[in-house]
Amino acid sequence: MSAKKVILLALIASLLTMSLTASATAAAKKASSTSSASVPINSDFVGIVDRGEILNNHPGLNQARQQLANIARQKENEAKAAADKETDTAKKAQAVQAKRMELAQEEQRLMAPIYRDCEQAVREVATRRKLTLVLDKFVVLIGGIDITQDVIQQLSRKK
Repeated sequence: MSAKKVILLALIASLLTMSLTASATAAAKKASSTSSASVPINSDFVGIVDRGEILNNHPGLNQARQQLANIARQKENEAKAAADKETDTAKKAQAVQAKRMELAQEEQRLMAPIYRDCEQAVREVATRRKLTLVLDKFVVLIGGIDITQDVIQQLSRKK
């Protein structure tokens, strides 16, 4: 794929993202102005969590990060070697992109069990605390019960 095509695809993707963001913002404003007072929510049944803090406190995260750093160094060396063999700049870029894709797949493989553990711990704490809804704390302005530390403790019990 030529550099011009890559740039064009990136531009289209960013325009699409901006368009979707604007639509979502408009819909959220309309929904909040029309229906926010019509449905009372009992915040005793709403939990909130800091997903970043939970992830950073996962017992297996440091090992996964270390493995990922090693794989990243390996893929970087492989990409350099593949690029050095090629004379065509498009093929060099293609070889580097292939190694980046491989790295992304490895990251997904290493992180998937950690994300699954975090989600399961949230579910267990929510069930134990009889919460019907759990939201990320960065989307909540007022209310809810912060269960972040309970989830971190749940994760540490499992490992």
